[in-house]
Amino acid sequence: MSKHVFQLFGPFLLIVAGLMQQQTAAQAESPDDIVVIANRNLPVSTVSLVDVRRIFRKEITTYKGNRVQPIHAKTGSALRMHFVSRVLGMNDSGEQKYWQDMQVKKGIRPPIELSNTVRAVFSAPGAISYCFRKDFNPATAKILMTI
Repeated sequence: MSKHVFQLFGPFLLIVAGLMQQQTAAQAESPDDIVVIANRNLPVSTVSLVDVRRIFRKEITTYKGNRVQPIHAKTGSALRMHFVSRVLGMNDSGEQKYWQDMQVKKGIRPPIELSNTVRAVFSAPGAISYCFRKDFNPATAKILMTI
């Protein structure tokens, strides 16, 4: 009976296996992936996309009981544009409008901007930022997630 089942479902199983292999290859790490990084002393090992969004919109200032400080890449950089689009769901002008509204309505200023986010995360306790995978240095920060 099992031989009969394989004859019926064998081709289907081979197709499914091939599709799974293609999906895994598509998810392989790329040097242009954006990684969310944190100071090595921050006692968390992962973060969700929703929480990254909330941290960078300054909707929350602590994560799992730890004070966090978001650090943005410079406005207009390719890194910042990709991050804002993928994580915040905005473009440059949408983000500017968001922060203008936040400053007027709640007195909340945007995260600081630095050109070297990896170095900034290394030197600032509680810092969370992002960089391209190719720019990441495991001696200076830890990866919390890949976008």
